[in-house]
Amino acid sequence: MLTPVGIVDDGRVSQDTGHSFDRSKEAAPGIAARYYMHRNFFINDPDAFTVSRQLVEERELQRPLSLNEAEVSIALAAVSGGMYEIGDDLPTLGSDAERLALVQNTDLLLMAKLGRAATPIDLLSYNGEDEQPSVFSLREDPRQSILAVFNWTEKTRSHRLSFAELGLAAGRKYDFKNILEPPVAVSAGTDSIDLEQPARSVRLIKITDNSIPAAAPSVKVRVPDQAEIDEDIPFDLEVDPAGVPAIAYRWDFGDGTTEDGRHVRHAYTMAGHFTVRLVVDGVDGVAAEKQAQVAVNGSLSVGPPTRYDKEQP
Repeated sequence: MLTPVGIVDDGRVSQDTGHSFDRSKEAAPGIAARYYMHRNFFINDPDAFTVSRQLVEERELQRPLSLNEAEVSIALAAVSGGMYEIGDDLPTLGSDAERLALVQNTDLLLMAKLGRAATPIDLLSYNGEDEQPSVFSLREDPRQSILAVFNWTEKTRSHRLSFAELGLAAGRKYDFKNILEPPVAVSAGTDSIDLEQPARSVRLIKITDNSIPAAAPSVKVRVPDQAEIDEDIPFDLEVDPAGVPAIAYRWDFGDGTTEDGRHVRHAYTMAGHFTVRLVVDGVDGVAAEKQAQVAVNGSLSVGPPTRYDKEQP
């Protein structure tokens, strides 16, 4: 794994995935063991997730993925923090509303946009009955985190997880919400939570500390005050790393055009004073909004004639 460090932008951290639960199970230990490589060596590439009922002749015995098994595949990609790619035939997936909802799940998409690898908290201490590391914790910001608990076995498994294991303070008022459908109740005490789940499944729990109010990212905008017509100018921003993480950026340049991205460039085609508006989405669901003014001067350069004139030589 060390040979491509410094050479590649993305590095595979698991075996190939596929349209079967066994493939996800085989890929999981590599994703867990290599979580620290993400954004230190390269962007993690856990291979594509698959959620449809599509069959691919890659094994002698194969059956369509159950919904639980599909949830395992997409959740495993999300906890990697890296590449988030779909490996399904899209027309097949599009005709299955239940599976399509997984790809559109807001919290899963937020995990992918945040781009942080979850920490496998039982990497070296997993219970032998679990067969391999099963519990991942992703701290999204001081207010909320995601807990992913996989059942890789062929029988029902239960887990009692202490707040200390999850990096939570005992005695606080937390909200525990299952982010997959159908919702499953989570039993929580003052210092631990209890989960029970069927074979070949995953529980994804959003944990919210209600003592911390939801907040927007803290953002500083860098936009030039002056520009010339047709000048390619930069629009940039800085997000406070100690604040709420940002997950999406939408620029409105004030001339009827927009663009998404943290670092963008734009050229105005007319003179005038323009109000630039920026909306930055954060993981708490509260957006930051900023404005800046740009004065554009000059006139359009004269290009070649666009109409034939018979009087011209």
